[in-house]
Amino acid sequence: MKKALVAALFAATAFTATHASAASVTLTTTADGHVQTFGGNDVDTAGTILAITQSGGLIRNGIFEFDLSSIADTATINSVSLTYTNTRFVSNTGNNPASVQLYTYLGDGAVTIADYAASANQVVNTTVPKGGLAGDTETFAFSSVADVQSALAANLLTVRMETDSFASFQIASLENTDYAAASLTIDYTTPTPAVPLPAGLPLLAGGLGAFAWLRRRKG
Repeated sequence: MKKALVAALFAATAFTATHASAASVTLTTTADGHVQTFGGNDVDTAGTILAITQSGGLIRNGIFEFDLSSIADTATINSVSLTYTNTRFVSNTGNNPASVQLYTYLGDGAVTIADYAASANQVVNTTVPKGGLAGDTETFAFSSVADVQSALAANLLTVRMETDSFASFQIASLENTDYAAASLTIDYTTPTPAVPLPAGLPLLAGGLGAFAWLRRRKG
């Protein structure tokens, strides 16, 4: 009987629950630039705009580096979106919308010519209307957060922006003093330490009562 009561008391204190804490963070790019190989190799990380374009003789891709160290490695990434600001209207031929393609991969904190065609996973494939004004912002939700999840351990993520069909964007960079640089908004959850469940308290109280009854009976 005593052994059973001891087991009951242990069970009362052993019932625990693991909780998850939800959070959201917006991270500004730590390094950015545009890179090109078609039309001559070039890397520009000092300009106030990122020129993302594709034409018959010129292709430039925009590169954004992000530091994820503020998010715990044990976090679970739930959703990610990228926001950028145009510094002029979006251009394209005719009335055609301009394509936006975003790719993600593990970063190294720097923008180099290797980022032009680094192996990556596409997370956005959409279009935006031609036109608009300087100061217009665009936000795109990622279709996959797998690369962001994987990048938590190394803390660095790269996002590459491409377009096609003669479209052209000019986006505010880190050096721009008029408009905000690109940012990532990441929603995630982190596990919190397990705590005793309130449901175990009645069992504990019952066990203590049984012990008291046994003592009285022996007396």
